[in-house]
Amino acid sequence: MDPAHADAPHAPPKYYSIWFILLVVTVVEVIVGTVALPKVVSQPALVIMALYKAVLVALYFMHLKFERKAMWIIAAAPLIFGVILAIGTHPDSEKGTSPFQRGDPQPWLEQDAGTHE
Repeated sequence: MDPAHADAPHAPPKYYSIWFILLVVTVVEVIVGTVALPKVVSQPALVIMALYKAVLVALYFMHLKFERKAMWIIAAAPLIFGVILAIGTHPDSEKGTSPFQRGDPQPWLEQDAGTHE
């Protein structure tokens, strides 16, 4: 990109149009969340809509659409670190253990060990 062109004025974003798109996507998310759809359909749809909204907010309300590539890298770094953190902590989660799946009132306590006084 030409350095002289990078500082050229651009048309202001249409904030009300973007806000309306975000509102419509949010309403669709609520509908998808409340309607009994199979998880294989609803979960990817909700993730895609959330990512779409995040990109719109980043592009227009954070003004990244008009920034240089270096600003994109700076803005994307927390997302990348968040993904690494989520993947790294997933094996430690207790979400899949049987006491949590059964809904035990105190799933972190050993049920067979007896009571300790």
